[in-house]
Amino acid sequence: MRKSIASVSMVLTLLACRSDKPEDQVRKAFGACVAAVEAGDAAAAAEPLDAGFRGPEGMDKPAARLFLMGIFRQEKVGLTVVRNEVTVTGNEAFQEVDLLITGRSGGLLPQDASRRSFGLRWRKAGGDWRLLELQER
Repeated sequence: MRKSIASVSMVLTLLACRSDKPEDQVRKAFGACVAAVEAGDAAAAAEPLDAGFRGPEGMDKPAARLFLMGIFRQEKVGLTVVRNEVTVTGNEAFQEVDLLITGRSGGLLPQDASRRSFGLRWRKAGGDWRLLELQER
């Protein structure tokens, strides 16, 4: 009986520590994108993009996925998140990130770290945050 009570208490404690704040949900979705980029998985990196996604130079979701596939064919990409600020208002979130981007094969990206800043606009659809817009700053 004591083991059951201890197990239930531990599970409840872990659930209480879990953060469901919208800011943390956006950071988690972004973190999954970063992991997918570093793994060279264009489909997983493009998965959270909204159907109406717009990126630099009017890039849409299919174009973003093709762009990533082209990059990943030529080199391995490394990303280090330097800054990650999220502001949520209702079902929309704005995220500002600074990244160190590295390429490790001498392809399109510089061999040394290149610091870039991006603004991302997210929208909550159902239970998921979908990326609507990404613009380089």
